[in-house]
Amino acid sequence: MAGRSRLRSRTGRGPACPPRSLILAVVAALLGSAAPAAALDPAHTATIFVGGYDGGGARRQGLFGTDEQDALLDSIAALAGVPVAGGDDVLPPNVAATTSYYGDTPPPSYTPADVAELDSVTTAWGGGVPRYALIVAKYARDVLRRSGAQQVNFIGGSFGSLIVRWLIEKDLEGLADQGRIARWLSVEGLIAGNWEASRTELVQFLDFLDPLPIDVAHMSYSWVDANLHSPRTEADDPAYAGILIGQVVSTDDSDNHDALSLLMESYREFQPNDGVQAVADAGFRSVTARSRFDGLPPTLAVFHTNHLGIRQDHAAWAEAATFATQGRRVTVTMTSAQVTDLHEPRYWDWRPAEVVLESRVTSPAMAARWGIRDPVCTIEKEGAIAPLRYYNSDGETQTFTHVVFDDLVLAEETQLDLALHAEEIDYDWRYGVYETTRPPYYDDLGSGELAVSTLTPGTYTFHAASWNCALMVAVHDYPLASPAAVGEGPATVGRATLSVSPNPSGGRVRVVLAGLAAQPGPLRGTLEVFDITGRRVWRVEGDPRQGIVWDGRDDAGHVLPAGLYLEVVTTAAGRWEGKSLRIR
Repeated sequence: MAGRSRLRSRTGRGPACPPRSLILAVVAALLGSAAPAAALDPAHTATIFVGGYDGGGARRQGLFGTDEQDALLDSIAALAGVPVAGGDDVLPPNVAATTSYYGDTPPPSYTPADVAELDSVTTAWGGGVPRYALIVAKYARDVLRRSGAQQVNFIGGSFGSLIVRWLIEKDLEGLADQGRIARWLSVEGLIAGNWEASRTELVQFLDFLDPLPIDVAHMSYSWVDANLHSPRTEADDPAYAGILIGQVVSTDDSDNHDALSLLMESYREFQPNDGVQAVADAGFRSVTARSRFDGLPPTLAVFHTNHLGIRQDHAAWAEAATFATQGRRVTVTMTSAQVTDLHEPRYWDWRPAEVVLESRVTSPAMAARWGIRDPVCTIEKEGAIAPLRYYNSDGETQTFTHVVFDDLVLAEETQLDLALHAEEIDYDWRYGVYETTRPPYYDDLGSGELAVSTLTPGTYTFHAASWNCALMVAVHDYPLASPAAVGEGPATVGRATLSVSPNPSGGRVRVVLAGLAAQPGPLRGTLEVFDITGRRVWRVEGDPRQGIVWDGRDDAGHVLPAGLYLEVVTTAAGRWEGKSLRIR
């Protein structure tokens, strides 16, 4: 992991007014006791994606609360092997769905009482989070009704996570108290407020230039403290004890030329961030004993990407699909580390030495199933997320609790691969270290790899050139009913279905139409493949009952890029659609 530094010089860079887009875009401690969790059943759980903030959304006209399409949801659903809602009256019980909470026109499913309730909430709060959360809750109820699902998962992206938090803690539509929420994955979530939206003078300045929507006021620390829970960073609600919570954070602050980090530095409040959202605001820092699902705090996955870049991160898609469907949780914790050589110059000793311990974790099972080899958790100095530790002498050993990985894994996962690395810092403004003004700014203490089991708990030791450490692995199996199918599913009796397998794929796929009434001779049909923009990229004739192979190329023979593709089979008996995710 050495040689990947992206240190920005501090010279000549003072406070600057952040761009408007910056403000607008915008493991817990000891285990506690809790009642045993109810069994999770992915096969009968719908998943609802709640999207993020839109600067013009509060003024948007049009329909809200109906099924919509989202490329990110399609990608996650394709990995999980679950269908996506498309406006049908009847949905499968493991459907994935999303809606818009922006708009001014209620859906046909709303009764006069629903409209009156929403109008009352909008008047009381001025719109914003309480309005959006009620819209999402009513949409979840509608998805439960149409699908017959027992529970719903929520995946909240950015501002969407604050909406989900409100929905849960206010028990909208009775979803929380009735146990209808199975899991909540917060991706770069605005859970504990937003740092930029909490700088009063900054918000007032931007509001003077162009009036801000009520959404921004609802992101502030003071609003979350006053209207959800104080302290805002704590989860303290018995409803959480029935919900498996996961948290995803990102640490690449390069958006807008590091504007958020520089703004934080000007306030002397720098903290790791993804260019829009501070890591510390994207999760619960404490979870009370009565709020812990199966007695454990939320899971935590760390990615080194920026706020919007995570939408293109295949490993993040895989993490979301795994979190929504799997039941085995693996926690890898570094419990101690010894530095045998501090690498401080003999003639110029700046002890104590400032040391960061870095890690990247990859999943062999994700590589085998989906071809995804990118890290599923990255903790390193580049995002200033790796903690700084101070060592005073060669050979010193320190004990601590440093979580390297804490998340769900695929059912077939047998091990995780760890890449470990340590560096001694001589200059890095993010860590407040200024021992030199000349490169090199870091001293490499050595790196290496280690595989740990995901099947049984255990302890491990790791040795590199100038340091070593001890790690502990814990394994926890949540009660889990039969998992949702992944990839190709069986044909429905009495009804023709289209399957695409393998799915996802990096190469050839076979498109098969199953369940049609038997008839003599071959069935004439046409397979057309469309990309995410709706452009047809490939067409061929054949017998879809026997399977038609598409090799991932267009009509001109060019290899197509990674992404979501729509397969359409047309015969004299009808038309069928399927979706597949192509991974390069």
